[in-house]
Amino acid sequence: MLKVYAVESLRSGLIVGRDIMDENGNVLISTGTALTKEMIYGLLDRPIFSVYIEEKEPAAEIPGQEHLLDDEYTDCYNAVYDQLEKMFQELAENGKFDAAELQDLMDERNFTILSDGAKAVSQIHNMEYQGPYLVHHCLHVGILAGLMGKWLGLSILDQYNLVIAGLFLDIGKMRVPAEVLDKNGKLTDEEFELVKKHAQFSYDMISMTTLNANQDIMRGVLQHHERCDGSGYPNHLTAENISSFGKILAILDMYDAMASDRIFAKRRSPFDVFATLYDDILDGKLDTEYGVLFIKHLCHSLNGNWVGLSNGEKARIVYLDESRIRSLPVVQTLNGEFIDLGKEREIKVTCILTANEVKS
Repeated sequence: MLKVYAVESLRSGLIVGRDIMDENGNVLISTGTALTKEMIYGLLDRPIFSVYIEEKEPAAEIPGQEHLLDDEYTDCYNAVYDQLEKMFQELAENGKFDAAELQDLMDERNFTILSDGAKAVSQIHNMEYQGPYLVHHCLHVGILAGLMGKWLGLSILDQYNLVIAGLFLDIGKMRVPAEVLDKNGKLTDEEFELVKKHAQFSYDMISMTTLNANQDIMRGVLQHHERCDGSGYPNHLTAENISSFGKILAILDMYDAMASDRIFAKRRSPFDVFATLYDDILDGKLDTEYGVLFIKHLCHSLNGNWVGLSNGEKARIVYLDESRIRSLPVVQTLNGEFIDLGKEREIKVTCILTANEVKS
């Protein structure tokens, strides 16, 4: 049977199960070849992350079902969630929050843990959530903003400010009636116009705090629903007038909104979300540089995650071709079978599974 190995896990003598190609589609090592140290060293110098190896005996069990949740991560997430929810309530009720609380929330240790690469992506998908969706969504966007800031190589200060903008971008929804915000069904034109005001509401609410002095944060919050072609809101800005924070947060907000469970909509496969994001990039709505970078890095972070398949099976992502935006993963099912979803098009990923769903 074929098994996917990370290149750094290869060893001499393993038999190549499928041709190893370079970035131009040329065969580097043919099927059936026994690997040597020299071959492995050559692969390590190339943008090749995984290869297929022929194994005679199937694995007794699939690794990865244990330790789906990291206790340190979930404890940190829950502590930050409680702080953020408290600040939201204070801002909604009193028009202000304690600046020292924000400083404590943004403690370097918190976001060192919460925005820790691949772990962050797997953990925010694996957890079950209690409490208002709004606060979880804003925290997710803040975490994704921390990741994006690192992927872009932003300064520490800009990373910090981008995270804060992500944490508060939707706080204005607290001014939208719950029966409208959580409506199960199509909104009326009047209801949709009210929901669209949340970006301005968010801006107005945080303008009453010390964050008002930071224009990067303020513009990011106000502009996270603007679109590069002018079709967004509240001010129908075009690309040259939208801040970098606004362009980045538009992508992060869309991803989490579609990939998470909401009262009125079930979570979607991240690959369906990527397709939607990429369509919006091609249509000139989302920024190309930020959008492509986000999709590529998040694809890499999805390796190892457990997913539900449209045929009812559970499977683990074991390989993704990160060189192609629309690539679909190779997965391994609970019975050890490998399925290349790029070839088996009738089977689709329906969603990322939580830890409880994997174990049930």
